[in-house]
Amino acid sequence: MILPGKKHVRLFEEATDRAITRHRDELVPDMMPGFIAAFVVLIVGLACAIKAFEAVNPRLSYPAQPMALEADSDDSGRGIWFSLSAPAKSIVVTTDDQKIFEWPLDPLKALQSKSYLEFKDYLRGRRKQVVEDLVLSMDQEGIESKSRAVIAVDEHLTYAHFKPIMLALSSAGIRSYGFETRSDGD
Repeated sequence: MILPGKKHVRLFEEATDRAITRHRDELVPDMMPGFIAAFVVLIVGLACAIKAFEAVNPRLSYPAQPMALEADSDDSGRGIWFSLSAPAKSIVVTTDDQKIFEWPLDPLKALQSKSYLEFKDYLRGRRKQVVEDLVLSMDQEGIESKSRAVIAVDEHLTYAHFKPIMLALSSAGIRSYGFETRSDGD
């Protein structure tokens, strides 16, 4: 049996060290752009999925925090939905088709604001569209349920803040409205 000499062992160790160093030095810089690209694609894909889910369910991205109550669900038809909140010194109404109306907290100033008048026109238009669609589909029994307004009112608002909404609903001819609640998870 021939044993390698110290010179051969040293040369072998140097060769393996060079190979390991070369592979490590070449491998990390070559793989790094791939990892970065995969991470960016993952983040963009996740953002697209979240936006797509919000488009399917518009109630996810509204600022109102409705009251927590146990209530029966009334899914008799898709009605007119909007949320009502007051994030900063004004009332903000967000509709299910992502339109935003904003007017002052003071109910008297609210009735004269341009945005409030636009909201009233918006409700009239939605009511008219719902009625026309139901008449054309000859579904006379669904007019009341599909033209019902469902409102997610922030639990921190008072009745005085809701008065302009009631006036807008009545001027649009919407007689039936309800309030969205959330469950505590119990």
